[in-house]
Amino acid sequence: MRRILLGAVIVMVAGCAGKKPVEPAPGAETVRVETRHPGPAFFELGPVSGTDGQGCGDEGLRGKRDRAVASLMKNAFAMGGTHVQVMALYEPRQMADCFVNIYRVSGTAYRQAKSAAVAPAPGGDVVQQLRDLQRLRQEGAISELEFERLKARLIGG
Repeated sequence: MRRILLGAVIVMVAGCAGKKPVEPAPGAETVRVETRHPGPAFFELGPVSGTDGQGCGDEGLRGKRDRAVASLMKNAFAMGGTHVQVMALYEPRQMADCFVNIYRVSGTAYRQAKSAAVAPAPGGDVVQQLRDLQRLRQEGAISELEFERLKARLIGG
């Protein structure tokens, strides 16, 4: 319940009519969250999770799924991720003498390779493709790990 001061009268406003849906941090709204693997054009960045809620029982704050997913998206975006494959959901639950209020979403973050256009072409100039990969790495378009993987694929290693 909120209090709104109108002149000398305090009006009590109840309900959730004024609540807006939780939105992820700026930029993080581009992260796709799904339960399936994003495909071979993506590189794995590592584990990522998002949480909402805190505490135990009435003393805490009950977590919500949409806020946990927004947190997940924000964390994946901070890692450079463009996609998250959700692996597990943990809803608020009773554990021993405490009702744990935390909602947690765990998964694996992936990043789409911007270098898909410079993937090895059969019969192409390998030296030029290596130069292109080096340029992409220097510009920050691909990570060191992506560079090494694509280089190995180019030279057949």
